[in-house]
Amino acid sequence: MRFMNVIIVFLIAFSFAGITLYAVGPNLSSEAVAQKAFEELEQSGKMEEMVQQIEADPEVSRYMEEWQSQQEIPKESQGSGMDEQFEEGNIDEGDSIEVDPQQAPEEQELAFETKEDAASVMMEKVGFRNLLKMKNAVENDTMTAEQVMEELDDDLNEEEMLALKVMIFKEWQNRN
Repeated sequence: MRFMNVIIVFLIAFSFAGITLYAVGPNLSSEAVAQKAFEELEQSGKMEEMVQQIEADPEVSRYMEEWQSQQEIPKESQGSGMDEQFEEGNIDEGDSIEVDPQQAPEEQELAFETKEDAASVMMEKVGFRNLLKMKNAVENDTMTAEQVMEELDDDLNEEEMLALKVMIFKEWQNRN
């Protein structure tokens, strides 16, 4: 009977360890891959070339300008003052409010926000072997940053590419 109890305890312990590894493992590995990729790009000097190419993309530039302007505006001053005017009685419930679509900031959700999410998507869609081939080609100077971006563009959709470019640009800004 004691032998059965020991086996059951081991099975339960291994089950919890397996579940924990399944839940936490992908995040740890994708974080390590993302960190290593950024470090190698910086050491090889290819990071600046890639950032220059990303900065040339007008959609990324527009998104980054919007993001920086949101970072500069304090949360308290983001209100439009409409609530105060409504409470004071200056605006009735029936009044229509016209918004100029060119002045309204576009709230565009990115496909991923963190390096870990980006690494997971990259491993899933591009594949670890292809990423490794690209890394080796960049290290051997047989592939440029532009070629890497074109190759990734084939595997990722537009939203994921934009999110990847924005994430790379933000990470580069945080490191500098």
